Amino acid sequence: MPPQIPTQRTRGGRPFFRMWLHTICLGLALLTARDVTGAGHEPRMIEITDDTQTYKGMLVAKSAHECFLVDRFGRQLRLPIANLKSFSVVAESFRSASQSEFRRQLESELGSEYEVATSKHYVVAGTRGHGRSYAALFEDIFNQVDAFYTLRGFRTLEPATPLVALILEDQAAFKKYCEGDQMAWSEGLRGYYSLKSNRVVMYNLPDLFHAVRLIPEVDLQSPGENDIGAASPSDDVRCPEGSSLARLQQVGSASVVSGETAATIIHETTHQVGFNIGIHSRIGGTPCWVLEGMATVLESPGMRTRRESSGQPDQFNAERLEWFRKNYSARRQPGDLAKLIASDDMFRQQTLDAYSAAWGITWFLTENPARARLFSKYLKTIGEHDPLQPYTATERLKDFQSIFGDIARLEVDYVRAMDRL
Repeated sequence: MPPQIPTQRTRGGRPFFRMWLHTICLGLALLTARDVTGAGHEPRMIEITDDTQTYKGMLVAKSAHECFLVDRFGRQLRLPIANLKSFSVVAESFRSASQSEFRRQLESELGSEYEVATSKHYVVAGTRGHGRSYAALFEDIFNQVDAFYTLRGFRTLEPATPLVALILEDQAAFKKYCEGDQMAWSEGLRGYYSLKSNRVVMYNLPDLFHAVRLIPEVDLQSPGENDIGAASPSDDVRCPEGSSLARLQQVGSASVVSGETAATIIHETTHQVGFNIGIHSRIGGTPCWVLEGMATVLESPGMRTRRESSGQPDQFNAERLEWFRKNYSARRQPGDLAKLIASDDMFRQQTLDAYSAAWGITWFLTENPARARLFSKYLKTIGEHDPLQPYTATERLKDFQSIFGDIARLEVDYVRAMDRL
């Protein structure tokens, strides 16, 4: 049984004092690192209760007032310590729910009209007849995004839990899901990644169905009825001709609608992968330009492959580059890069300009091997920042310039590179 906080009144005590004492005791327990980490600093499985329920998972961040717990299904919970009643360690290491448990959960949640398929890293729910193809598609994207970071010197981690992707039947089902997930829905919304649930959610557009309704023979070799076997690692990370991702890219160049769908899948999955392999923190602290810059860079198929030459057309995000040239360039002012690095305000005030500028600087910093190594070092610097503490504009600029040098000079070089594309 987890230790309970005494509730009887002591002589001269008051309810407020008991509540204060409870908060102090439980807070001290949670703040003691040895209680929540085991040998080798691996997270332990802990159990916390509040007035309404019991939570089981691993502690990923804590302060004097709140803690963040990731449960066995990958959901991230933000819990005020003042509301917690008990805390205990229930296992020496965190144990994720199995893929079978994820499968049963999704089957219960979505009903019989959906099928659930798995790959090495994914549990994917889609309309019947397409689950295995969707699972192969998301696994393809995972492998290429992971390879992108690895090849640039970043040491990636295995996800702590299987990753979930939902492809809902139609826009109406997607809208209903958004409402239940407290996601602001709009007519143009194609899909999203949720930091809270750790899921990618989208709906089944006709061009998506065309892209993945068939999968190559090699993809069908799997250990279970709806499982996709993991491919062997390769030194040359490419989309094989005929693979589900290669077909998606072909469809993506066929029309504007298909291109948007391909970009949606890759963009949101890039977010999900980055937050689960140690690149970004789900709690916060990563500048918006980094998150959106990486996602827009990796929408381009040429940036997800290993090749000797750079500056090829398939390494550019055509949509972002066009906006940069035809719209943002006329408004751009010297010092805009410093503003983008120091604050997320540009994303609120000049959204499309911000996305294009974030793509531009991120492409510039990652397409060249020497700069890519510095970018990897910069990501590690960001990752060392306490996500529960404010990341001020001064700190953001200081961290950036400590890696890349004078930002005004870098801005001149990056703008010149954009002009040459």
